[in-house]
Amino acid sequence: MSFWKNIFRGKKDKSKAASHFDTYRKELDALNLNSISDLENLVKELIRPTSKLEIQPASRPPENSQLSSHFGGNPYFEKGEEWPKDNNGKHLDFIFQVFNAPELELPKSIALVQFFYSWEEFPWDTHDSGWFVKIYKETEIRNVEFIAKPSEVAKSKYCEILCTPTLSLPDWEGIYLIDNRASKLSCVLDEDKPWDSYDKMVTKLIGAQEYQSQLGGYPKWVQGESTPQDSEGNPMKLLFQIDSEDNAGLMWGDVGLIYVFYDEKSERIEFSLQCH
Repeated sequence: MSFWKNIFRGKKDKSKAASHFDTYRKELDALNLNSISDLENLVKELIRPTSKLEIQPASRPPENSQLSSHFGGNPYFEKGEEWPKDNNGKHLDFIFQVFNAPELELPKSIALVQFFYSWEEFPWDTHDSGWFVKIYKETEIRNVEFIAKPSEVAKSKYCEILCTPTLSLPDWEGIYLIDNRASKLSCVLDEDKPWDSYDKMVTKLIGAQEYQSQLGGYPKWVQGESTPQDSEGNPMKLLFQIDSEDNAGLMWGDVGLIYVFYDEKSERIEFSLQCH
């Protein structure tokens, strides 16, 4: 249950909500924001493009598959590199890699992004050992080196990736982080179910948002808003989120997702896992 839904639930909460509504209404009137069309204009400005990752059925890896985007199989390595390990010295499982392209929603400074994970340690957040995001600012094909998968790393299904451009908007629980005018206007437009106005507007503008694997855009949280902040207190941008994917044999807890955020300026990376 979100912060807003807790506030506006029950009779006591409704009386408390009324004071919030009065304050919001005054703030919004000063900004000349009071209609559903105003909400639509606010939300339109927040739309972000997203690259949906559609994981294809498992197949036989082609020759030099380490030079393509895929789940499972063999990752890209360059001469002098080693297979990533956790803090205990155990090799991590390779999950996927994506080579950047003009049509993908990855920062332009990234040429290749890879993700490694330990199913044994099963980390849940940034401070846990057992996960690793590897970013190449550039790749040099002449330096490619094949590194065989370590014996203790489980075999994984090789799956090609189909990338589809789509659009995304924040969850109701996260809209206040991006534009609190939109969250407040949603509240005064529907006092009983303030989140309903916003959810209907999202559906109108970009359609229903489902859980999916994607690059960029906004995260779709399973258990509630948890977007980390950058050094300036702003929400970090989503680098990718990966759903539980049957074709690739991935299950994050109870049909969960993993979320990775990236601050391009500081190169800081944040990780979290949420499941049902």
